[in-house]
Amino acid sequence: MQRTFGPLGMLHEYMENRTRIKVYTRNARGIRGHVEAYVAAFDKHWNLALEDCFEIWTRKVKRKAPALGMPSDARTMDEETAPKVIVKKIEGKMETLERHVPQMLLRGEQVAIIVKIN
Repeated sequence: MQRTFGPLGMLHEYMENRTRIKVYTRNARGIRGHVEAYVAAFDKHWNLALEDCFEIWTRKVKRKAPALGMPSDARTMDEETAPKVIVKKIEGKMETLERHVPQMLLRGEQVAIIVKIN
């Protein structure tokens, strides 16, 4: 990979120098959000293994009431291991959320653009 030129070569350079990047992610209708992270590994399909990830994304506001009757043991297990999702703002039917994830595997199909953060 040392002699790779072009976009994959740049990505390899970011991984070697431990440069923080911003990856814009997509969904079926357009840009979903972005992830700021360090590249741990990648492949030719643009699958990215990321570390120290800070993710911000938008989605439709969920109006349904939460399901009740979940066992208390399962609830405590999920709360300990799952990243804390914070709702930053709600604009009409869309809400903006953010979370911190220690490690993330991002499928190349979801990658829209990668930008170096100075």
